[in-house]
Amino acid sequence: MNITPPAPLAPWTRRNAAPLALSAADASFDDLAPLSRLIGSARVVALGEGSHRIREYGLLRHRILRFLIQECGFTAYAAELGTTIGRAVDAWTRGGDGDLDTLLAPPSGGYPAQSAEGRDTLRWLRAHNAEAELPVRFAGLDIPAAGGSLAPALEPVARSLAGIDPRAALYVHTALELSEPLAGASGLASAQARLTLDAAVQDRLSTVLGQLLNRITATREAYIDSAGPAVYADMLSDVWAAWRTDQMQRAMAGLFAGKPDAVDLSARDRYLADSLLELLDRSAPDTRIVLAAHNAHIQRTPNPDGVSLPRIPMGHALAQQLGTDYVSLAMTSTGGRTVKNVPDPAHPAGMRQCPTDAPAPAPESVEALFAGNPAAPAMLDTRALRAHARRHGLPEPTLIRMDDGFIPVPAVDAYDAVICIPHTTLSADLTG
Repeated sequence: MNITPPAPLAPWTRRNAAPLALSAADASFDDLAPLSRLIGSARVVALGEGSHRIREYGLLRHRILRFLIQECGFTAYAAELGTTIGRAVDAWTRGGDGDLDTLLAPPSGGYPAQSAEGRDTLRWLRAHNAEAELPVRFAGLDIPAAGGSLAPALEPVARSLAGIDPRAALYVHTALELSEPLAGASGLASAQARLTLDAAVQDRLSTVLGQLLNRITATREAYIDSAGPAVYADMLSDVWAAWRTDQMQRAMAGLFAGKPDAVDLSARDRYLADSLLELLDRSAPDTRIVLAAHNAHIQRTPNPDGVSLPRIPMGHALAQQLGTDYVSLAMTSTGGRTVKNVPDPAHPAGMRQCPTDAPAPAPESVEALFAGNPAAPAMLDTRALRAHARRHGLPEPTLIRMDDGFIPVPAVDAYDAVICIPHTTLSADLTG
């Protein structure tokens, strides 16, 4: 592979990146000692990935999760999965009945539903909790069905409201009826459906959701008196999820229609961030959370206007709120197989995920820093790299790989560390 790295940072990376074992369930965690020093006492550690459905990302994330739980005292695991289905998964990991594959069947959407390795991690968590003195909590943070449907969020709200507030329940049923033509397996499919849905219907849906949100928040005390604080908190979270989903779908439809707005595209990431912060607020003061999500969600930096990415990613909102209590670790690779998302309006998800070869690292990319590294994963402390580069006035990487391409990201500011795997293969759910 012929790579022109951003010299001389690649040699510095070779000397300073810490080698990691990919998957060693019964081995020691000695190689992860640098990670423990890097995260310190942070309350939230985000583990990213450049593509979903990559086997090696799942294996290494599983090992790091075990280390953080067993050796560092982390007590919760949160992921890029709908908050509503997340509550059911949490019950399952703590001994509840049912089959995990059935629970996470489409259109649940998001990680770990779409990854065999991610589901294996949840099975490990269930086994761990069966023996643990303090079970580890699981939480979904995302909008429902990765933005593909309002139903997973609104249907539980309708059940909760039935005996509390019939007028609010009517709002929910109206929203479910209006949003039914938009239902899909992802936000991409729903946004495409919006391009053909009458604007008046879309406006009425947004209005009804706004009325519901106002009613739920304006009469908070009455709801808490009737249903209790826990039920109210879940209900409020689900109504916010439906409202943010509607706004995200509108923004994506605008993007497809040639009217992108990076601020409006932030609706999903805002919900992800708010869900994580709410989880912290509702948890014990010593709660520490491992967060699994895409690299594009966990970055500490905002995105510039003019790109088809959210202006404010979840990670930027968390970094602004939590400071050094938030640590983000991107995960990427320099070769192997990856996923290409091919738009397909006929597909339930609005796209097909096709196996493809990972592109060679672009010269300006963070991946190019790892050129010539041994054939093993390695972790780079980007804070140390940043200090070295700026002390000597050296050019820094400006790109990171996302699926089969590269996106503009100031990696040394966006992430506290980058883990690079030399060669990736596909999850068992996606062959080729």
